[in-house]
Amino acid sequence: MRKTIYLLCVVIFTSACNSEVSVDVTYDNVSKIFEKNCETVIAYEEAFCQENIDYEKFYSENAVIKGTVLGDKDSMYVADRKVAHQALWQKYDFSMSPLDPLPGVNLETKKMDGSVRMYFDITITLSETGKSVTIPMYNSFDFDDEGKILYLQYYGDFTAAFLSLEE
Repeated sequence: MRKTIYLLCVVIFTSACNSEVSVDVTYDNVSKIFEKNCETVIAYEEAFCQENIDYEKFYSENAVIKGTVLGDKDSMYVADRKVAHQALWQKYDFSMSPLDPLPGVNLETKKMDGSVRMYFDITITLSETGKSVTIPMYNSFDFDDEGKILYLQYYGDFTAAFLSLEE
């Protein structure tokens, strides 16, 4: 019995000294991708407010944009986005509260997937009068393998904001 206990203790101590450690490399990679995508989102939003977006730099060739402006198409593409931005920039100036991106998750796995989500305030100013309104926003960005925006959703009551400025 004593030999059995001794042998059992040796086995337990030997297995306890196993120095192999499992590291979740996937999380580390996704975290780095998320950080890079956050930089892209912040640079994109700054370029929007400066009215100077390099669309080829930020958007994937197959990008889809969905927003909440009354009368907009259900889904827009980069060419539509360029036209919409030019029309907006002719009448309005934009500024945003500090951006604090949040990680998005995969719907099935509920794990970080490199996508970026944000809550922030946007201030819209009618250039002609200087009248401004601030609205809360939520944006959601998904990216392709090259780190370009593949899918952008934005939610905010732009229609009411524009109407209030035009009164």
